[in-house]
Amino acid sequence: MSSNTSLYYKWVPEWIKLPLMILAMFPHLMLMSLFHSNTTFTASALGIEIEDIQYFLSLTYGAIVVALLIFQRLFAFFRVRTYILLTCTVSILILLAISLTRDPFVIAILRVIEGVFCVLEGACFLPLLMMQIRHSKSRTIAYFFLYTFMLTGGTITTSLLKESIMDYGWEDMIHVVLYWHLMVIAIALTILNNNRLSKKFPLYQLDLASCLFLLLSLSCGAYVLIYGRKYYWFEHSAITINSALFLIFGALFVIKQYLVKRPLFHFEILNYKNVILGVILFFLFYIIRSSLNNVYTVMANVWKWPWHYIVDIQYINVLGTVLGVASSGILLLRDVSPKYIFGLGFLLLTISCFLFVPTFYPDSSIGVIDLPLFIQGIGQGWLFTPLVIYILTGVAPHHSGNAGLMGTTVRFWSTNVGFALFQNISYSLNQKHFIQLQQNLNTSNPIVISYWNSLLGKHLGTSSDQLASNLANKGFQATISQQASLISNMEIFAYLGILGTAITLIIFLFAPAKAFFMRLRMPYL
Repeated sequence: MSSNTSLYYKWVPEWIKLPLMILAMFPHLMLMSLFHSNTTFTASALGIEIEDIQYFLSLTYGAIVVALLIFQRLFAFFRVRTYILLTCTVSILILLAISLTRDPFVIAILRVIEGVFCVLEGACFLPLLMMQIRHSKSRTIAYFFLYTFMLTGGTITTSLLKESIMDYGWEDMIHVVLYWHLMVIAIALTILNNNRLSKKFPLYQLDLASCLFLLLSLSCGAYVLIYGRKYYWFEHSAITINSALFLIFGALFVIKQYLVKRPLFHFEILNYKNVILGVILFFLFYIIRSSLNNVYTVMANVWKWPWHYIVDIQYINVLGTVLGVASSGILLLRDVSPKYIFGLGFLLLTISCFLFVPTFYPDSSIGVIDLPLFIQGIGQGWLFTPLVIYILTGVAPHHSGNAGLMGTTVRFWSTNVGFALFQNISYSLNQKHFIQLQQNLNTSNPIVISYWNSLLGKHLGTSSDQLASNLANKGFQATISQQASLISNMEIFAYLGILGTAITLIIFLFAPAKAFFMRLRMPYL
């Protein structure tokens, strides 16, 4: 870009542009993990349950999917600096509104609006990064920066908010994110001039009706997945109604895309083999990755580790993620076959799943859990960006935006499906193992008797005999419940290891098996 069309003031040195653009990209990722920094704290502050917090995240993700449909048009309409200032200002106003209310319904609406401006604010920095990376594969390198932030942003955000959560409260947690947005505004005002990045396109004929149909469909679908178990699925009218609305609004979106002259989404991309295979692998990857929440849940609920200590432990996973991103990045830049990248990535996830199995014991420690956490981080860092690049590769240039949208949509659905899947599986297995442990409990066993007496003795000094017995029984049942949870997670990760093994074998053996099958059918080849 020549000096007269540069987006930066002439005095801005080249070496500082890329670091500042990377720094400015981070605050929008903080918005996605805002309420997940400490779910217990957020649930207590708002008087809601864990499912509600997950639904807030899904509303944000759904709005992100919808916003990506119109991002290019909006970004081309405004000057870059004006665009950044406008989107950051709106995000700040939304954050202020969230900090002033505790009403879950109002927060849900604000999270939808926040999701729209979250992606509008953050996506603009990707082309700015590409401009500053002097490499023939600048797009790939820019994606590595973006997805490193996406994979590690939750832990980093929690660390940044930790002090405000522990020492202050709800409003201060929101204000910390707000201050980071002020930093982005300061960067834009300081180094960016008023030039355009591309030709201006008017905002006429934006298909806002399709955006609304898609947003409602995603929101209703997420509601069914997240609250299904809580309301016993279709036994409750709310699940039935939301399922119907999901199908109705989804159908309206599809029909409208086929009827309008300028569709927001081109379904022709489903004809690309790399898109279909990439989407399937991305979905399976996210399902396996979702299991990591079970590990952190066990840390909090069974091992009773403090939440801020768990945050520090997560940096083991973050370190592995950064290493995985860097390693797969080198292979991608050297044009290594995707088969080997994907196969090794799923192999690493498989190894981590099997390594997690023997960690689920009552007296587990950081020295036992660190290796599988680290390997899992390498696996997810290894796979994420190559899968996205694979989905985008081979797609016609005018379909690349829709191909990227497919990846974001799969992330939305796999996150919700993963939450619902592990929530339901964990609940069912916990119930099964709890009943089995109760039935097989031998009350004549000296270990059981000793443990019961220790619980009873702890309460006899301060309570009556009857109350002490009730408290001891409650503690005994809690211990059985914890044991059931540990056994359930052993089973879950063993099955995930088997799934990962199957995926790895299919990736490595698919092409040879296909060639062998074709030769069996046509032996003259």
